[in-house]
Amino acid sequence: MDALKVLLERRSIRKYRAVNVSDEVLQEIVEAGLYAPSGLNLQPWYFVVVRTPEKMTQVRAVMSVVALRFNPILQKQFHDHPEVITETNNFLVTLGGAPACVLVYADKPYGAEGRDNVIESISAAIENMQLAAWNRGVGSCWIGAPNHVDCAGLFETGFAAGRGEFVAALTLGYPAEDPKPHKRKGGRYTMV
Repeated sequence: MDALKVLLERRSIRKYRAVNVSDEVLQEIVEAGLYAPSGLNLQPWYFVVVRTPEKMTQVRAVMSVVALRFNPILQKQFHDHPEVITETNNFLVTLGGAPACVLVYADKPYGAEGRDNVIESISAAIENMQLAAWNRGVGSCWIGAPNHVDCAGLFETGFAAGRGEFVAALTLGYPAEDPKPHKRKGGRYTMV
């Protein structure tokens, strides 16, 4: 697939078909993350690919705690849009039926001055995985909510003890929806 086409057509997917993603495809997606650019070539990431039903149940259990704690934030931000609150809570609890996910960790110790560099590098790795997934017909959704409600530690002890700080989860699966692109906001760049 054409790279620009993948960039422009990729959408966050929040509803998945009950079809497993093969280990070969999952490996290809994670490999794309490993090839992301990173500041000072630190490659500061560690990925846990969750793909068994038992482990996905554990991830959903943690995300249920996240949803409970995240709900007040949703209530405040989307009080005029109760459907957004309901849809978001439902997605957090069920992960949209995703058969797999990647838990993403910052694997390198860093001081306060290095945190931005590490998070920027990891963000590039996550986007690489999203684009590689879309290229293979696999949808994804980047989830950062656990960090906003002090739940990151639940993913550290339960899935990757000693491997670093939890940064995000990335759901993976074959889409059961075809979301249309949102209109892009104007005035977001200047050419000088």
